[in-house]
Amino acid sequence: MSRRPRSLAQRVRDHIGFSVVAIGVVFIVLRLLGVRSTFAGFAFSVAITLALNIGLSYYNDHRAKNPRPRREVRGGGDIRYREDDRSRDDRGRDDRPVRQHRGEDR
Repeated sequence: MSRRPRSLAQRVRDHIGFSVVAIGVVFIVLRLLGVRSTFAGFAFSVAITLALNIGLSYYNDHRAKNPRPRREVRGGGDIRYREDDRSRDDRGRDDRPVRQHRGEDR
């Protein structure tokens, strides 16, 4: 069951509270640190935050409806369960040359 697409007005209502509270907290902290701010700066910051949140909301809805096709996984997963490149019959063979130790040739 898919959700009905949300309108722009619904998205604004969903995000306006967060934007006002988040920017309000930032402006209060800046005021405590001695940085002066204006109402126009506060309104502009809320508008930017609101626009970014709404844009991300549209983007996430688009990605949910149209997911990227998954590429075939090559060599992923746990290395303990990967198939070895060598064939099964020569796994037991050791092709390394046998090295003579100093005391063995006497």
